[in-house]
Amino acid sequence: MESVSSIITNIIPEIAGTVVEHVLYPFQVDNKVRDLECATRDLVALKEDVKTNIEIAERQNSSRTKQVMEWLNKVEAVEKEAEEIKRNNNRKRRWNFWSNYTTSSSAVKKFCEVKNLCDQKASIEVTMHLPPPLAQEMPASSSKSPYLKSTLHFVNDDVHGIIGIWGMGGVGKTHLLKQINNELSRDRPSDVVVFVTCSKECSEKKVQNEIIEKLHLDKNGSMEQKQSTIYNFLRERSFVLLLDDLWGRVDLDTIGIPDPTSAIGKCKRKVVLTTRSTEVCGQMEVKKPVRVDVLEWDDAWSLFNEKVTEETIDSDPLIKKYAVDIVKELRGLPLAIITVGRAMHDKMDRCEWEQAIVLLKQSRLNDVEFSHANQSVFYTLKFSYDNLKDDSLKQCFLHCSLWPEGHPIQKNVLVELWIGSGLINESNIQAAYNVGYSYIRRLQAICLLEIDDDYTINGDDTVKMHDVIRDMALWIANNKGVNTSNWIVRSG
Repeated sequence: MESVSSIITNIIPEIAGTVVEHVLYPFQVDNKVRDLECATRDLVALKEDVKTNIEIAERQNSSRTKQVMEWLNKVEAVEKEAEEIKRNNNRKRRWNFWSNYTTSSSAVKKFCEVKNLCDQKASIEVTMHLPPPLAQEMPASSSKSPYLKSTLHFVNDDVHGIIGIWGMGGVGKTHLLKQINNELSRDRPSDVVVFVTCSKECSEKKVQNEIIEKLHLDKNGSMEQKQSTIYNFLRERSFVLLLDDLWGRVDLDTIGIPDPTSAIGKCKRKVVLTTRSTEVCGQMEVKKPVRVDVLEWDDAWSLFNEKVTEETIDSDPLIKKYAVDIVKELRGLPLAIITVGRAMHDKMDRCEWEQAIVLLKQSRLNDVEFSHANQSVFYTLKFSYDNLKDDSLKQCFLHCSLWPEGHPIQKNVLVELWIGSGLINESNIQAAYNVGYSYIRRLQAICLLEIDDDYTINGDDTVKMHDVIRDMALWIANNKGVNTSNWIVRSG
C-alpha cells in the first residue's frame, strides 16, 4: 500500500501541472505562437547554412546525403505548418476559449518538432565525397604502339611531371596517347585520368571547360572560380592529364592544374601531351620529350596487312608484290598506311594495285582513285604547314620539294636556293644565311624536315624530307591538286 501511495503522490503533481498548463493555453496563445515563430526562424537559418554548404561541396565533387535530403524535406514541411499556425492566430476576430486552446496546443506541439529538427542537424552528415569519375577507355587500334612501354615508364615514375610526345603529323601520337589512357584506366582505376583534345585553336578556357565537363564539376562561374574548383578537386588526388594535339603553350596554373612537378605524399601528378613541335615541348617545360618516329618495316607491313587483310594480299602473288611496293612508298607513316590499306582491302584486281603504285611514285597520293579519303592524309599534314606564321618560310618549305624523293638536301645549298629565289631578303649575305639556317631549324622543330644522319656532302650537314611530306608540299604548290601545272618536278 505504501508503494502505491508513493506512486500516486509522485504522479498527482505531474498530472496537476499538465492540467494547469493546458488550462492556461487559451490565455497564452500569442506567447506560444511567438515562441514557435522564433524557433522556426532559427531552423530556417540552419537550413540556409546547410544549403550553402551543399552548394560549395557539390562544386568539389561531393554529393548531399540521403539523411540531409530527408532533413531538408522535414524542415520545409514544418516551416509551412508553423506559418499556417501563425496565420490562423492572426485571423482570430474575437477571444474564443476553444479556438485559442487549439491554436496554442498546435503551436506548442510544432515548437517541439522545430527544436527536435534543430537538434538533429548536429548529428546529420550533410555531404559525402564522390569517387572520381572512372577513366573511360577510348577506341584505339588493336596494334600496340612500340613507344607505349617506355612512355608508361615515365608516367609511372616519381621523376617526370610533364611528358611530351612529339613527332610529325600522322605518325601515331594520338594513338599512343589513347593507349596510355586505356592502360591507366585498367591499371590505376582510383586515379583521375582526363583526356582532352586540344587541336589548333586551343585555349586555357577550352581545356578548363572540358576538364570541368569530364569530372562532373560545377560548370557555373568565371574562369577564376572554375580554376579554384578544379584545383580543390585535384590537389589531394593522383591524376594524369592527357593533352592531345597541342599547338602552343597553355598555362596549367590558369586552368587550375596543381603543379605536376611537385607531388604531395603518395599523390602522383602527371601531364602528358602530344605535339608536332619541339618548341611546344619547351614552352610546356617538358623535361622528358618522347620522339615518335615512323614505323620500322616489320611494323609498317603488319599494320598494312591488318587494314587490307591477308586474304586480299594472298589472293594473287603479284598483288602481294605491289603491296610491298606500296608500303615501301609510304615510308612507314601510319596515317598514310592506314588510309591506303583501308582503301585497298577489297581490291582483288591486280590492275588497280598497279595503278596505285604508278600514282604513288608520281607523288599523286590525292589522285589515287581508290580513296576519296586520301585527301585527309594531306589535310592532316597540312596543319603543320598552316601553322607557319611567316609566308616566306612557307615558300621556303615548298622549295624543299624540288629535291628528288629520298634525296639528301645539303643545308648550305638549300639556303643559297632560298636566297637566290628572293625568299630571304636581308641587308647582307651573312644575315641572310643566319635567317636561312634558322628556317631550317624551325622546319625541323615541327617535323617538316628531318636531320639526315646518313649523309654529309663536302663536310656540310644534310636534311631530308619524308616522301609523304614531299608529296604534300607538291600538292600545296599545285593549288591542292586543282592546277597541276604550277610546279613540275621530275626526279633525276
